[in-house]
Amino acid sequence: MVLAYPFLALLHAIYSLVIFSISFCRHITRPAPSALNATRGRLPKHLSIIFVSDADFDERTNEYCIMKSIFRAITWCQQLGIPQLSVYDVEGIILNNVETIREGVALESPFKDSELDRRHIHYPPTPPSSDYSESRPLSPQEDVSGGHIPFLTLCIPPRQTASRASKTPQSLTLNVLSREASKPAIASVARAIARTERRKSKFSLKDHGFKLSVNNLESYLEEKNGLAPPDFMIIHPVHPSKYHRSPIRLHGYPPWQIRLTEIYCNRFRKQYEARLMWFLPSHVSSTLLSSSFTEWEFREALDQFASAEFRLGK
Repeated sequence: MVLAYPFLALLHAIYSLVIFSISFCRHITRPAPSALNATRGRLPKHLSIIFVSDADFDERTNEYCIMKSIFRAITWCQQLGIPQLSVYDVEGIILNNVETIREGVALESPFKDSELDRRHIHYPPTPPSSDYSESRPLSPQEDVSGGHIPFLTLCIPPRQTASRASKTPQSLTLNVLSREASKPAIASVARAIARTERRKSKFSLKDHGFKLSVNNLESYLEEKNGLAPPDFMIIHPVHPSKYHRSPIRLHGYPPWQIRLTEIYCNRFRKQYEARLMWFLPSHVSSTLLSSSFTEWEFREALDQFASAEFRLGK
């Protein structure tokens, strides 16, 4: 028993060194992605980024990494001429910092009249660990007026220089999504349609037996003031090394809009560093291991999207 602890500590140290060596070799031999302004066969027209906060990090660290990543993504999208960018996190960190985003960029116009204002978005006091529970009753506060998905849209004016993708500068549409734009929004839209049909049936002599079709629901969720489906999605954890061997999760992102979306998950960066920092205090390791979205990762994601093969079913 006396020698058990030193032996296990030595074994753990050897294991950490081996993993560090393998990960470091993979890191330094990792092929460099194409330059940001390089010519690619395809660029996304609607890019969506899911930011995954980490419970082991303090709130300030999570907020700093996410907000820094958003401002970087806005700059890159403007440089490449990507017309639409959606940002999402399940904790509502981005939504709570909308004013910071507005102050950080020059806005062409304020929030559109059709969008939902922040004070109208309802958050449960203690959201469940899962994105949504099918058995959880829906409260009246979760209704969406007019059957539209609750999200905020900011219109960012074009940069002074023209983008590579277009000869004339174009504005960037930034969508700020939250958990309420996910499954609760689908349920709210379905209830709104049901109430409308119920009112119509009261004034009709015949019962037509209304059935909600996929096309009908899709018209409310995507068309007009709805959320357009992204053709490319990037998942960026604030602590990438923790998700190295975990399956990809969407963390409650609106599921209706991702029927044909290429997904890139950033979980390679700093995985070798995490093996050597298990003994450090949490506030120190969180500073060293937390990661904002870098241009390298953005370029690598674009390369993956450009080489992806999309197959549309009949």
